[in-house]
Amino acid sequence: MTTNRPLLWTLSIAVALLAPAAGAQQAAPRAEAQESDALTDRARQLFEDGVKAANAGKWADAHAAFLAAWGLKPHYQIASNLGVACLRVGKPRDAAEYLTRYLREAPATKVQERQRAEASLQEARAQVAAVTVRVAPDGAEVTVDGASVGRAPLADPVFLDPGRHEVGAKLDGYVPQTRSVEATAGGTKTVVIALERPPAADTRRAGAERSVPPAPGVSRDGGRTAVLVGGGIVTGVGIAAGVVFTLVANGKASDAARQKSVIAAMDRGPVPISCATPDGSDQTQQCSKLRSLVDDQYLFSNLALGSFIGAGASAVVTLGYTWLAGAPSEPEQRVHLFPLVMPGGGGLVAGGVF
Repeated sequence: MTTNRPLLWTLSIAVALLAPAAGAQQAAPRAEAQESDALTDRARQLFEDGVKAANAGKWADAHAAFLAAWGLKPHYQIASNLGVACLRVGKPRDAAEYLTRYLREAPATKVQERQRAEASLQEARAQVAAVTVRVAPDGAEVTVDGASVGRAPLADPVFLDPGRHEVGAKLDGYVPQTRSVEATAGGTKTVVIALERPPAADTRRAGAERSVPPAPGVSRDGGRTAVLVGGGIVTGVGIAAGVVFTLVANGKASDAARQKSVIAAMDRGPVPISCATPDGSDQTQQCSKLRSLVDDQYLFSNLALGSFIGAGASAVVTLGYTWLAGAPSEPEQRVHLFPLVMPGGGGLVAGGVF
């Protein structure tokens, strides 16, 4: 008998709250029926169907009817009856939520009704945990195990079934956060979440406002880097080609000098040779070879000069574009390249801050 007494006492509270239509308790249903005039016709009919099902002990039907009425009209009176029905069908977490809302919204003049709701709420809270969630800033969406339960600040605690849960908060412009909570039956906890903006978000935004918008699809830094790399490659190829052509030209000049020595030696022989005579002697094999070497020397000298000039022009254009594109956001090395062209050779002079 001792173990059954609390259940019978709770059942009597539920029946009193739901106003059974029998004996001396018939006044309660009539009073609640008068208050139900504030509901829509359909919600009122569902509410009355729920009362009838509860009086008949059909708690599943009562729960369904009250839940449907609540969906049409979330009135505090429906919340009280729905909370008791949730408790009877084994949904203590839902019961705690509805009964807490009833006590928050019901007038203080409903003394007896509030007392009965508080008793039912105590029974429900003995089976669940009450978690107070405090989130900053206001307006952040609060979630429990990924499901939204409202936006901060929450008017009531969040009721959780026993076990581990994830309480989170998220808001546009802030980094979402979660907290693990170990819920125990009858326990109370407080979870505090302070959302923060992403690191350096304000700095990036300020920099974007000061910067010149880049071409679509290409960032300013990416464009400057591409031009620097491309210009460096062209400049390097030009310098390398100039050096190679210079070496070849110098080789041709050496060969021509040796060929002149051979012809000079032959000119002192028994049969003088002069490549400059107009009698056709300059068409001999030795003179033709000398003329070919001299022509090659001039050709490769001109190619070397053109390569160095092209490399210098590429360096000037690249550095000019980089300078016009705007100063970089952070201090960086600045290098200036100048082409150097000399008779028989050339190169590139670099200077600046390294």
